[in-house]
Amino acid sequence: MVAVTPTGLLTARSPGSTFAPEGTPVADGTGRLHGRVVRVFGPVARPYLSVRLRRPPRPNEAAALVGSMLVSEGGRNTDAAR
Repeated sequence: MVAVTPTGLLTARSPGSTFAPEGTPVADGTGRLHGRVVRVFGPVARPYLSVRLRRPPRPNEAAALVGSMLVSEGGRNTDAAR
């Protein structure tokens, strides 16, 4: 995961040209559901994804999410940055 926006959306980067489509549930590495992909944007070779969370993160939760790996339904990584 790259960043948490001021509106509480997560911004993640796809590790390659394959990515989770809009509406796909997204979880962390432990399987805990965080939200759904709401937008795919940026370069086709390695797009960014906006993830709407189930609830806005507290500051300490947001800090812990930055740099973590997110996994979409079906097991595809949505962010390779650690």
